[in-house]
Amino acid sequence: MSDEIAPRTDKSCGGSRTLPISESFTASTTVTMFSPAFRASAGTVINVQLLAELDDPNGIPGNGSVGVTVHQCCDVVDSQISQQQTIGRIGPPGSPEATSLSVALFDACNLSTHPDGDDSQFVYYLRLRISDSFDRVKLSYSIT
Repeated sequence: MSDEIAPRTDKSCGGSRTLPISESFTASTTVTMFSPAFRASAGTVINVQLLAELDDPNGIPGNGSVGVTVHQCCDVVDSQISQQQTIGRIGPPGSPEATSLSVALFDACNLSTHPDGDDSQFVYYLRLRISDSFDRVKLSYSIT
């Protein structure tokens, strides 16, 4: 998908990007991470693809899971766009498990954040979660 980066554990709504976005990283055990903020119009349908596999060849794939939710940046309190967290499995090393999510974006804020003053677009991000009690996990994702 892309070159590996350090996990982004702090959410930021500034400097939003245009789609598509692809990133890969390796994280230890349980961690919550965030995609870069991205801009899109309400009504845009995004497709999210996660690929998760263990980093340790001696790890046990059944011990963990990955999850993803879509959120909108708001001026006061951010809003969750996806109805619930989509949960996926973690595959053994070399055989990543795929998890997909398709979401129609909408304006869920009372006070919306607009990129560069463009009232026709809004700012969104993914919240990614790895839950594994013992092993490091390689996670790649793309948003199109």
